[in-house]
Amino acid sequence: MNKKTALRGPLTVLFFAFSVNLVLFVVKLFIGLSSNSISIYSDAVNNLFDSLSGLLSLAAMAAVSKSRDLGAASLTQKAEQLLSLVVSAMICFSGLYFFYTSLERLMYPTPVTYLTKYLVLLSLTAAVKLVMAAAFGLSFKKNGSPVIKLMAADSVLDFFITLTTVMTLLLSKNASYSFDAFGGIAISLVMTASAVKATVSAVKMLINYVEKSKRAKVEEMLGSAPETEAVHSIDFI
Repeated sequence: MNKKTALRGPLTVLFFAFSVNLVLFVVKLFIGLSSNSISIYSDAVNNLFDSLSGLLSLAAMAAVSKSRDLGAASLTQKAEQLLSLVVSAMICFSGLYFFYTSLERLMYPTPVTYLTKYLVLLSLTAAVKLVMAAAFGLSFKKNGSPVIKLMAADSVLDFFITLTTVMTLLLSKNASYSFDAFGGIAISLVMTASAVKATVSAVKMLINYVEKSKRAKVEEMLGSAPETEAVHSIDFI
């Protein structure tokens, strides 16, 4: 299997992710602006970042697939690791933005408009994220792309984020206070913590970071074994 054929699957998945997240952004933006809910609006922005990062990943991976150098396996791997870092950083940014806007709403609360159609649409978008997570999981098992693995995890997180906005919208039905601000703060903390962890992991992969315990083991093997034997024994990294 050549490089172009190997990348065809991930390219299809990335295009799917870009398209669906863009549709979810439009739907949630409409609900957020119409209901005056900061948590729903921030959830929409999160989907926008997901869509943009998917587009960036799609463009970069498509460029790699057009290369005629069939021996550029390492280039493909580094490109995917770099894209994983970009996706993680964008999720982190959206989490921080979510936290800021939620704090602002907490300081200056405004009523949220509840309509049953908003609740139904929002619930459907949560279900879509579960379907996306399952699709990405199956795709990752097939091609092992780290970008798709990250997108699967992000889709699960997005499901719980949207589920929280559904709950805060229900709470706002019979209350004048902005319950969505509390939901927004909680969601942003979880989102940011998860994104920071993913970013650190992506950086380690990108720079070929080796844990201290593994480095010590390699040094011990290189120092005690013949050169040829030692070189062939460090495949565990």
